[in-house]
Amino acid sequence: MGGWKMWTIGRIDRLCGTGLAGLALGVMMASGAQAAPKAPENIAKAGKIVFCTELAYAPWEMVNPDTQAPEGFDIDIAAALAKTMGVKSEHKNIAFDGLIPALQAGQCDAIISGLADKPERREVVDFVDYAISGNALIVRAKDDAAFKTLEDLSGHKVSVAVGSALEGELKKANEALKTAGKPEINILSLQSGTDAFQQLTAGLADVYLGSTDQAGYFNKQKPGLLKLASPQLFSLTIGVATLKKDKELHDAFEAGLKEMRDTGEYKKILDAWGFEAMGIQ
Repeated sequence: MGGWKMWTIGRIDRLCGTGLAGLALGVMMASGAQAAPKAPENIAKAGKIVFCTELAYAPWEMVNPDTQAPEGFDIDIAAALAKTMGVKSEHKNIAFDGLIPALQAGQCDAIISGLADKPERREVVDFVDYAISGNALIVRAKDDAAFKTLEDLSGHKVSVAVGSALEGELKKANEALKTAGKPEINILSLQSGTDAFQQLTAGLADVYLGSTDQAGYFNKQKPGLLKLASPQLFSLTIGVATLKKDKELHDAFEAGLKEMRDTGEYKKILDAWGFEAMGIQ
């Protein structure tokens, strides 16, 4: 995506002595209490949190074709997190492989975009994890294909979003295939998850590597379009990313997520998108 657009989402809207004993009780109460989410000064002043998001990975994040506004599981999570701090959420549409560079360049305050919490990413950003995504191989419903591992894709054309953790898993599989002297996977790395998915439906890819929830979502849109061609191969922990210097915002997200769990808002959002099995408690 060459340019970017901004969308704002509204607020979803036993010690001895009496003195020592009292002090101890106060300390215990303070240590046991969870601090309320507090927006950093710059966020509170702006009245919003700007998230870098690739709006092309349904049902996590996408653009509503009728309203042209962002919608999806991540959009609702972002709005709810912002609400705990008394501010609004806003989304800047950034290509997936440009999300972390955009955050580093100051184009946004945080990333929410189905971003996997990976060790190499933790070298430059901090995460607050909010979901676990199962991943599998997806094919057209009419295709007779079944796979047990990524290595079973030897010689097949597989579409995937560029820069994603899933692309990295395919590359690891290719290393194993190369070592074994077998044909490698023809990895079709596309700019977005939507583009990669369309390669499958257009017949330009044999298989699409995505999350299991995507197959269910797209089959609801167009019944009988797709099917899972493998068991769940692995899972990825998904989180909101912030720069390491922005610890105050990171802590506010942690406190906000806890508040969402306590109030039931987190479960409500999971249920709304059929993500009940993906929650982190």
